[in-house]
Amino acid sequence: MVQTENDNFISRVKKLIDSPHLSDWEEGFLSSLKTSLDKWGRLTAKQHSAFQSIESRNDPARVVAWTENFTSEMREQVVFAASYYKANPPYFSDVAERILTDEKYIPSEKLYRKLVDNRYVQRAIANAAAAPKFPAGSMAMVRDSLNVQHRLTSLRGQLVMVIDVEENVRSATKGARKVTILPVGDDQTIITEERYLKTAKV
Repeated sequence: MVQTENDNFISRVKKLIDSPHLSDWEEGFLSSLKTSLDKWGRLTAKQHSAFQSIESRNDPARVVAWTENFTSEMREQVVFAASYYKANPPYFSDVAERILTDEKYIPSEKLYRKLVDNRYVQRAIANAAAAPKFPAGSMAMVRDSLNVQHRLTSLRGQLVMVIDVEENVRSATKGARKVTILPVGDDQTIITEERYLKTAKV
C-alpha cells in the first residue's frame, strides 16, 4: 500500500478530477480513487502509478501545448474518426457525438491517438481518399464469384450501369464504397458495393 494521508495529495486528486480533458475511463477511475482516499487514506501501488500517469498526461502545460498545436487538419481527422464510429457503433459513441456537435471540443492527446491512429480508422480514411473505381455513368459487371452479395446472385456476370456513387465512405473494408447500379435490360436499381463488381468487357 502507498500512504497518501497528506492533504496535498488528496487535493491533487480533487484538482485532477476537475480537468476538462479527462476521458470517461479516467473520470471514473479518479472518482473511485477519491472514494478510496476518503475511506482508507491510502492507495495500492498500482492505483498510485495509474494516478501519476493520468496526472502527467493532464499536466496544464502539456494540455496547453497540445491545444495550441491542434491544427485544422487534425480537426478534420478526428471529425472523420467520429463519423466513422457513429456509422460503426458501439465504440466511442459518446465522445464521437461530442466531437460532431461541439466544434470547440479538443480531445486529449491520448484519446485523439486512440480515435484516429488505429488501423480501422486509417483504412477508412484511405478508402475515403481513393477515387471511385466505378464512376457514375460507367459500365461494370457483377462478379461471378460464390461470395457475391446475395441480392446479386442471379446477376452474376451481368452488365450493369453505375447510376450513383457514395461520396462519404465510412468503412474500413476494402471496396466497401456503395454504388447504385442498374442492370442492363432492367428498370430497378440496386444498391451494392464496389467489391462485388468488376471492370466490364465491352
